[in-house]
Formats: sequence, C-alpha cells, structure tokens
Amino acid sequence: MKRFLTLLIIVLPLFYSFKQANIQADTTRTWVYQNPEIVSDLAPYDAALAASDLDRYRYFDHRNIIHFENGLNVELMSANELTALGITYKANHIRTHEPQFNTGSVFKLAQNGHLVEVMTKIKVK
Repeated sequence: MKRFLTLLIIVLPLFYSFKQANIQADTTRTWVYQNPEIVSDLAPYDAALAASDLDRYRYFDHRNIIHFENGLNVELMSANELTALGITYKANHIRTHEPQFNTGSVFKLAQNGHLVEVMTKIKVK
C-alpha cells in the first residue's frame, strides 16, 4: 500500500505538469488561421510556424497576414497584443512601419517541415 501511495504521489504531479504544458503551448500561439479548412492537417503548419522567426513579418500596432501557396492565410498577432498576453518576442525584428510597396511574400511548407518564403516582390528603381 505504501508503494502504491508513493507511486501515486509521484505520478499525479507529473501528469498535471504535462497537462499544463500542453495548455500553455496552445495559449502561446501567436497567429490565427483565417481559413483553416484549406488544409486537412494543421499540425505541420503549427510546428513550422512555431519554429520560424515570425517577428520579421509582425508589426507593433496591427496584425499582418501571410499567405501560403495553397491558399492558407495566417494572421500574425501584433507585438502589442503579444505584450498584453505576456508572450515574449524579438523587439528588434518587429516592423515599425508599412513598407513603401507591398512585398507580396508567399510561403510554402517544405517537405522537411520548414517554412519557406518562395516569392518576394521587389521594387526596381
């Protein structure tokens, strides 16, 4: 009986901590899918977006939308929203103003699970 109680005392806190870690992982997502019905499985996109430096495409005071080749649109939360939620970000990577022209970046999910920017328009002077 003592072994059972000891095991129970050890296992329950571990189970609770894993459950809390999963809840925290869901609440720290810094993007919103606008049309998730486009893809059948969002898990690879979640993993790729979580591993990427999305702060390069994020603005301080308003949301930005990034587009994928397959039509999926992902709305990035603003830096101010992340601050309000207590989520850390790289402040020196955040965009401070709109570009003079629309860069029109298009992304895709590579076979290795990484996020790849496949097209960026540039302005020729």
